Amino acid sequence: MFVRTYGLMYVKNAELFEQFFSELRRYYSHGSSAVNLDDMLAEFWTELLERMFRLVNVQYEFNDSYMECVSRHMEQLKPFGDVPRKLRLQLTRSFIAVRTFTRGLALMPEVVGKVST
Repeated sequence: MFVRTYGLMYVKNAELFEQFFSELRRYYSHGSSAVNLDDMLAEFWTELLERMFRLVNVQYEFNDSYMECVSRHMEQLKPFGDVPRKLRLQLTRSFIAVRTFTRGLALMPEVVGKVST
């Protein structure tokens, strides 16, 4: 569906989103000991900004130092508005709740076994 809708633009940038969801899976499975959610999200938004900046300004060629400058000013520019902050809060809360719930479910057989004896 995405390939049909966005074509080559999706194909060239799909790995960014695949990596994002892969890191979220690792965070879910292993917690903050495996993935620093704040750092991972900051890297994601920075990389997304750089890619979108290049796509929107395709008529220009930017060197690495220029793109680093754009990335350094991301906090001031707020190209994605408040979305990064909101997503970080929602993901953190959701993953804490889900991980707690699934750990509780995993303990259920043991609890039931102890209660029923």
